[in-house]
Amino acid sequence: MKYKILLNGRNGGLVSDFIQHTDAFFDTLSTSECWQDIVGHFKVFNPDAYVCFVEREYERTVNTINRLKEDSDYNGAAVFIISDSDTCNSIEATSRYTANVLIRRPVTPDNLVLRITRYFDELNEAKERAEARVAAKKAEEAAKQAALEAEAAKIAASGEKKHILIVDDDRNVLKLVKAGLGDKYEITAMINGVMVDKLIDTKKVDLIILDYEMPIETGADIFRRLKKNPKAAHIPVCFLTGVSEREKILEVMSLKPHSYLLKPIDMDMLASTIVNLTE
Repeated sequence: MKYKILLNGRNGGLVSDFIQHTDAFFDTLSTSECWQDIVGHFKVFNPDAYVCFVEREYERTVNTINRLKEDSDYNGAAVFIISDSDTCNSIEATSRYTANVLIRRPVTPDNLVLRITRYFDELNEAKERAEARVAAKKAEEAAKQAALEAEAAKIAASGEKKHILIVDDDRNVLKLVKAGLGDKYEITAMINGVMVDKLIDTKKVDLIILDYEMPIETGADIFRRLKKNPKAAHIPVCFLTGVSEREKILEVMSLKPHSYLLKPIDMDMLASTIVNLTE
């Protein structure tokens, strides 16, 4: 792919030298410093890069570039400024966002080709990595959805639903979980832990979801009691809580629960966690 380069600069010798030596690599066009010429070339030529050969009087070029970036015909082209070291330092210090790349002279046409192509190569690699991350995320979500569907099919085929016990003093949370998961699972909801042991003694429970802050005893207290009960010690436990105090979080994590989710509830995350813990 040949990138399209729009050139600008008062040093005609440098501009001509660049065009002659880089024609094999780029589609190159030069423009004057007239504002209408620059905007017109951007509209018609649609360059990938705007390369400016700048002398010590750089303020006009900087102002033109900044104005160009606000113009409706600017297409996001990369900006390269080529000048002596002192001028590049001044531009860098006073207007750091003017150029994508500052190139200090002396520099050869071959080196300019290398610098410009390297910039676009790195840009394309970054874009490919970003696209790969998006694709991986979509694949991960598709895999999770497939797992949920497979689990639902498995449950439907067996005719038996997994039994989930959720203990939370917020009745809205209990209603939300029942509404979101009641079709796939048998849900038992409790507003405190008083009857937890009795339920486990009389009925099979596949997963326990605990809030932390509740009346009578905390989720951590319930967890410790369950681990002492031979009928409950093997049951996976997921904390679903909105606590933010460091001490409480550390207390929960020290118990080493099977999972730990934060409120507000992400139903997709909760559903995925349930599948992982009840398979």
